Formats: sequence, structure tokens, C-alpha cells
Amino acid sequence: MDTMLRDLLLSDAPESQQYRPTVFRLPVDERALHHLLKDRPCIQVFDRIQAQLRELIKSLNPGTKLAEDALQAAIDKHLSGRELSEYGSWVFYPWCNRLVHLLDAEEFAIVRTDRNRNKITREEQALLATKKVGVIGLSVGQSVSLTMALERCFGEIRLADFDTLDLSNLNRIRTSTSHLGMNKAIVTAREIAEIDPYLQVICFTDGLTKENMDAFFTEGGKLDILVEECDSVDIKIMARQKAKALRIPVVMDMSDRGCLDVERFDLEPERPLMHGWIDHLDLDAASRPMSAEEKVPYMLPITGVETLSPRMKASVIELGQTISTWPQLATSVVLGGAVAGDAVRRIALDEFHASGRWFVDLEEQVADPPGSSPPPSPLAPQFELTEEERAALSRQLPSVSITALELDEELVAELVLAGSTAPSYGNMQPWEFVWHQRRLLVFRNPHRSASVWDRDGMMAHLALGACVENIVLKAAELGLGSQVHASLDEHAMLTAWLEFHQAASEHSDHAEWARLAAMIPERRTDRAIGRPMPMALSTMDQLSHLAGNGDGCVIHWVHSSAQLQELGELHGMAERLHMMHPEGHREYFSKLIRWNEKEAEDQQDGLDLGTFNYPPMAEAAMKVMSDPKAMTLLRKWNGGTGLSQLPGIAIRSSSAVALISAPKDEPGAWLEAGRCSERLWLACNAEKWAVQPLSSIISLTRTFANAPHVFSLIEQEQMKKIAERFALLFGSSGSVPLFLLRVFHTASTAHRKGSKRRPLDSMLLNPMTAK
Repeated sequence: MDTMLRDLLLSDAPESQQYRPTVFRLPVDERALHHLLKDRPCIQVFDRIQAQLRELIKSLNPGTKLAEDALQAAIDKHLSGRELSEYGSWVFYPWCNRLVHLLDAEEFAIVRTDRNRNKITREEQALLATKKVGVIGLSVGQSVSLTMALERCFGEIRLADFDTLDLSNLNRIRTSTSHLGMNKAIVTAREIAEIDPYLQVICFTDGLTKENMDAFFTEGGKLDILVEECDSVDIKIMARQKAKALRIPVVMDMSDRGCLDVERFDLEPERPLMHGWIDHLDLDAASRPMSAEEKVPYMLPITGVETLSPRMKASVIELGQTISTWPQLATSVVLGGAVAGDAVRRIALDEFHASGRWFVDLEEQVADPPGSSPPPSPLAPQFELTEEERAALSRQLPSVSITALELDEELVAELVLAGSTAPSYGNMQPWEFVWHQRRLLVFRNPHRSASVWDRDGMMAHLALGACVENIVLKAAELGLGSQVHASLDEHAMLTAWLEFHQAASEHSDHAEWARLAAMIPERRTDRAIGRPMPMALSTMDQLSHLAGNGDGCVIHWVHSSAQLQELGELHGMAERLHMMHPEGHREYFSKLIRWNEKEAEDQQDGLDLGTFNYPPMAEAAMKVMSDPKAMTLLRKWNGGTGLSQLPGIAIRSSSAVALISAPKDEPGAWLEAGRCSERLWLACNAEKWAVQPLSSIISLTRTFANAPHVFSLIEQEQMKKIAERFALLFGSSGSVPLFLLRVFHTASTAHRKGSKRRPLDSMLLNPMTAK
């Protein structure tokens, strides 16, 4: 038996690892081919050499129309007396036991690429045949590799992947079910070999590693282009570091929205990795094993979470819930093969020189005509008091007390600034102030308090009550007594007014008030996950005492593990509905969230994302959740259960949760509940307890009770269950639940940054000047 056949039949590689065909050329290899046919009696033989010769003659004579007899004469002349069986090559594919008679390498390439001309000229085709391309990751990478093989954009390709083919991969990887369980690099190499057996393919079935990196990049000649399509953060970074050191361009397809990423390290040797988006990270640390949480800061800039398609964003939220892994479609992967393959060819031919990220988004480019867009929301007008309103106020306000003090501007400013640090829904700060005739008037700004979840103004009154309480406490700290008057004059939005007197020489609550007043500038919302630490009943009683249960407000506490588990589930359900509701979503992400420090500084209100102290995974979720199209899809699918996880964990990590309720459901009771809530909040912070208000359950249940049509039928059923279970949990029958806050232990909040506040001159208005 000759050497070629022995090597073929006694190969060390198991059958599942074979990917190189054996090429026989007659008459030199006639004996080896004879033994092959004898030893493999069931071999399938495919001999279509005559048809290939016809194509070859036509390709070599494109300007000549040959009749059938002339064509056959040209073939006979080309053969020069050789037997058809000895012409070209016999290619044996051991993995499928097939023997195929083909033109030899040069003529095979001419015919196979004939239809490329002149999109690719023969000169360009010859140049491409000298190129060496490396591909890491053979899911998306398989599509890129096969596309390049079809166009014959390389002479040698190196394939690296450690993973094996699973059935679920066949939604996007074009191959046979007989390849299940086989290494993906081997699968791709076989597909290429069956397209073109003369292309040089080298497989790295351990994937790309530190040990084989030099061989992958340089052995047998340096790579000309790297196509990187792997899932591992460390390999993505390590491969780019090597490519940059060797000045090799990197091409990557994201298989979503036709996203193509190119880094021309060959032309820009100093170019930062991933366009500089990960420069702030420890790239050496990326080479070490990382948890999913640790990978997030690296993956965010690489994937470009803001530019993912809505369906991909929605699917990201469903990971681990209704889907088990990152979704990919065949259409996206095939498109990626085309986009990346095109980029590789043009780079190889020196026709494309740019670095950057591009999108070939079919859903945007091949779409129904756009409908008319709703007009942009007008800017909220500034708060104004018309001449008529000012005159009406002057008539309606009772005579000022003879003991009321006239305060100077500096003292009024201190009181107003204290009031303006109160908490409010979305930090929208719905208050305006006027010092008028020895009274501080507190108005509700309707433009700052409007909310889809606060149709009757309850949450705005809670905020105004907290504002009023801060003013009362600050006045006590300054040695002033206060008298608060509630107003129901909704026409002018006057909520309350305060008169200030000389404080009594001694007051039983002075020490406690002073302690709470000192906490006003330190009060913070904390959204962290708490440290498990039970709260003693005596502590709850003490906090309730400091908050004061006067004026009919009652504080209910839940603190057991079972209660917190139940409340965590309810709060998570409410947060999910809150985030997926179209109007609620638009309000939260368009009106309330401030995405960066500049935006927070410019607006001086809203929720500064930088103050949330969220872990990277939660920050990523916020960016994904901000896409209204993604959330619309989740709502349509009745999905998004993952949105309830972090809120639920937060509740379960709490020491206790307090509910403030009132006997009546009217503005005066809301205002008092707001005052009580601020005292409780300040008392908690004074005792080193962290606090987070929880508005979703109460605001959504109130909306459901007053306007059920706001919710879909499925959501109405969910809201009904939330409301019933919430009432049973707190046992608050007969009183109106108004304010909910979690109390927990966490790291020191002494230096935790708070959200921005409006400047004094935008809140304290001259009563005779409309603003």
C-alpha cells in the first residue's frame, strides 16, 4: 500500500476530527486510488468532469460562441489525448465516503469564480488567493467563513473554536444533523472543503488560547485579517491585543441590526482597542476568569447596548426567564456573513480603510412607510400667578396673626432651601414659594406634579407635606415657632401657608426636632441592596414615636421574612407593570431619568442615574429598559418577569418596611401623611438606617381603582391580585395607604451623592412678579 493511502486510512485523527480531503492525481496516484476503491466498496463516486470541461472552455473563451461540435472539438484539443479519467483530480472526502472527480486547482478556481467577474477581476482573485484570514468563533464565524470561501476571498483560513455543535445551533449554522456533537471548527472546515477542496484550512479545536496564539496568528505566515466572533470577553480582548501588536485589522459582525465593527490596526497602530470604549477598564484583568457580573463593564461597550435592536433588548431582559441564551436568527447571521465577508474582501483589496461601527439594519431600511409622528411635548411653562389669582389670594387669605413675624430675605431663603430638599416623586420638586404679608405661601406647580400615576395629586401633596415639615423643623432650629394652615384652593394651587412666631422658651419636643432638623441636608434615598439585619420591635416603636402619629396618620410595619418575601413579590410585580406601561415608561425615562452628570446639572431635577449606585448589571438593564419598542414587545409577550427581580431582592434585603396611612383620602390627609413620612425618613437616617421610598404599589393600585382602563385586561387581573394581597399583608382595612418606604442597613450614606435641586431664585417668587 502506498504512503498516501496508508496515511489516509490509518490517520491518527478520529473520524469526527477529519476535515481535509485527499487529492489523487492520475496516473501518479493510480495505485493509491485503486486500493481506496478496493478497501471501500461502498464508496460513492461522482464524476462530472465532462461538464466541468465544457464550463472551462467557455470561461477561457468568453467572446466566442461555440456550437456543440466546436465545443467538443475544443475540449478534445484541451485534453491533448489524455483520458478523461486521468484529467484533473479525484478528491476523496473521508467523512462522507465520497469520491469526486474535479478540475485541478488552477482550472477549478477559474471556473468556480467565473461568475465573480468583474465584481472581482481575475487579477483581484489571484491577489485574494494569497491572503490568510483567521476566524475566531464558528457560530456567526461559520457564516462569514463560508461566504468568504464562496467568493474565494482567501487562500488560507485558520478556524478557532473549542465548542461543539448542538441541535439548537442549527437555527443559524448551515450544516448537517450528522455533525451534531462535532467541533464547530471541524464542521466549518468540512463545509469549506466540500465547496472548494483546494483552499487551505487549518483548525484550532481548542479555540484561541495563550498557548496556541502565536501559531494561530503567525505560523506559516502572518494573518492578513482577523475575523473575531467569539463570546468570551477575555479572548475578544486578548485577540485584539495580539492583532494590534502585529498590525492586523480586525473585523467583527454583531449579528444584530447588521452591525459591523472594524478596527484597522494595520493602518492605525496606535488605535485603542474597541475604539477606546474600554480604555478605562483593566484589560489585563479581562484575561483572568470573570463572573457574569464582572464581565458586564466589558460587554456593555463591546455590544453597544444602546444600539441593540428592540427585540434583542427585550430578549436580554428575558434571559434566564423565558429564554436560556443570547438569541440569534439565521437571517441576521447570514446577513452578518455577507457584511463581514464584504468588508474582509475590500480590506484585502485595499479598497476599504476606515475603522468604526456601521449598521445595515433591514428592519429600518426595508419597512413600511413611517406614520405621522406625534408632535414633541411642549416645554412645561414656568409657574405663574396671574393678576386675578394674586388679587383673589389677597382677598381669600385670612388676616395674618398679630404675632406673625416679618422675616428678612436671608431667613426666608434658609426656610425655603430647607423645604426644597424634601423628597418628591421623580425628584420633580413640585413646589413654588411666595413670601407675602408675613406668610410663606407654598404652591403646587401643576406642570411639575403632573403624572400618569398621580391623577388626583396625592403624590404631589405627599411631597408638599414633606416640604412643609422641613420648613417647620428648620424654623424650630432657627428658634422660630410655626403655624401651618392647609389650603384647598386648587384654582391657584395654593397648598399651605406658614406663619412664624417667636418660639416658646421651652418645648417638650425641641431636642427631637433639632435632631431631625440637623438631618435635613443629610437625608438621602438609598437604592442599594441591604445587609440582612433584623429590626427590633422597640426600634420600630421608637421610629414611629419620632415620626409622630398625630393628625390621624398611622404607621404600619412589616418585618418578618415571610412578610418581606410577600411584599418583595408584590413590589416586583408592580415595578414590572410600571416599567412596561407605555405612558409610565415614557414618563420615567423621558421626563424623570437624568442619564449623566451634565444632564442632571442642566435640569436640576429628576433622578440622577449616578446617584443610584447600581451594580453594572442593573445599569445595563436600565439602558435596555429605556427603549420603548423593547418594552412594548415585552408587554405584548406578557414577559418581563426579570424586571421584578431586583426590586424583589431589594425588599427582601430590608430590615422592615413601613406603610403610612390616613383615615381619609383627601388633600388635607395627604399633606399630613407627607409631613409624617418626612419625620420618619429623617428619624431613620438619624439612627443610621437607609431609606428608599416605594411608590409603585400604591400609585398603581390607586390608578387601577380610579381608571382601570389604563391597564390591559391581563394587567387588570394582575393589579387586582396585587391590591388584594397588599391589603391583606398590612391589615390596613379602614385606613387609606398613602406612603411606603423600606428601611435597611447598608454602607455609610454620609457621603452618598444626592439628586440635584433647583436654585433658590427659580422657586422663591416675588408675589408682584409673574414668572
